[in-house]
Amino acid sequence: MIKMSQEYKRILVAVDGSKGAEVALRTAVEVAKRNNTHLDILRVLDLNSLEYGGAGIALDGAKIYDIEQENEAYLLDLRDHLVNVDGLDEANVSVHLRFGNPKDVIVNDFQPEYHNDLIIVGSTGKNLFQRIIVGSVASYVVRAAKCDVLMARTTEADLAK
Repeated sequence: MIKMSQEYKRILVAVDGSKGAEVALRTAVEVAKRNNTHLDILRVLDLNSLEYGGAGIALDGAKIYDIEQENEAYLLDLRDHLVNVDGLDEANVSVHLRFGNPKDVIVNDFQPEYHNDLIIVGSTGKNLFQRIIVGSVASYVVRAAKCDVLMARTTEADLAK
């Protein structure tokens, strides 16, 4: 159980389909329930990393639209699940889809716009070499955010799921 002395008003968690993001979301749901606070769930699509089958072929407008529609449907389904299964208040859950570099969108655009006072991030699945070359969104958010950040650690049990 997570104990926090600060009472948060608006929590941000970014989801990307990774195990770390799943752990961060579960943690965010528990913190939101305990604080009876608003939960913003953000998915950031980086068009620079989206391409046909990794072949380096740029996406056309129709494909981008399809990707956007799929992700919007995913977020709305996730919101319904959190309200109907996990018991969050419908008024306290918002889902958001943005395009851009996840690091920049989370820290420089979304958090200042929505005035989140806590960001919950999942630990990265990258190895040391990948973190050195690419860097992780989580480590950037921890360093650059202008509000509290909670790192939700992935356990061996989480990786096995």
